[in-house]
Amino acid sequence: MTNVKARVSKGEQTRGIILDTALRLFAEKGYQAATMRDIAREAGCSLGLAYRYFARKEEMVLAFYLRCVEELEGEVKSLPAGSMADRFEKALRADIARVAPCRGAFGALFGVALSPESELAVLGDSMAHVRERVWSTFLHVTEGASDAPRPRQCREVATIFYGIHLGLVLFWLQDRSPDQRSTDDLIRLIHDLVKRVRPALRLPPVSRMLARLARIVAPMFGPSTP
Repeated sequence: MTNVKARVSKGEQTRGIILDTALRLFAEKGYQAATMRDIAREAGCSLGLAYRYFARKEEMVLAFYLRCVEELEGEVKSLPAGSMADRFEKALRADIARVAPCRGAFGALFGVALSPESELAVLGDSMAHVRERVWSTFLHVTEGASDAPRPRQCREVATIFYGIHLGLVLFWLQDRSPDQRSTDDLIRLIHDLVKRVRPALRLPPVSRMLARLARIVAPMFGPSTP
């Protein structure tokens, strides 16, 4: 049993090395230019071994997506108690801080991740299962808040939070301000807006507007089942 565990651990370690090498080469050479042969050589393994773990580069990108989702889930589960605005801000800050070392890889994947025709499009049909998990993390943010709204509104807010999160990541990728201070300012602004809007969710006109906005963006950021 010990030997099996050791082999599994070594296999996971090798897979991680190959994936990390791929992300580095995507950042250095660009996603299209980096080849499987390049990745295997830089990872110090044979091309056959690289193919054993990843049949093609697209599988590496999906593995990267899933790694990001798993880490986001862990961050959100460890959020302290607090208001919805505070919890959302903490989730955004933790996420940006965590992915900062991969900024180059994110930039290299920008084109394929946003192209509607790409199988790697984050908003495409093939990534629906990934988006479902991300949406669920933001539902956890809202439901676990000390000022959580009604269950239906929690789901609507989670959908909108997901859209805000993706918009923030895209802004951060393009932010050339010193130490990405503009991103920091934007996160603080988002916090303040959520804090101000939260009490108004009790008002029927605001509640209806929230529901309307959530319905509009739900095909991209909402759950697969309403």
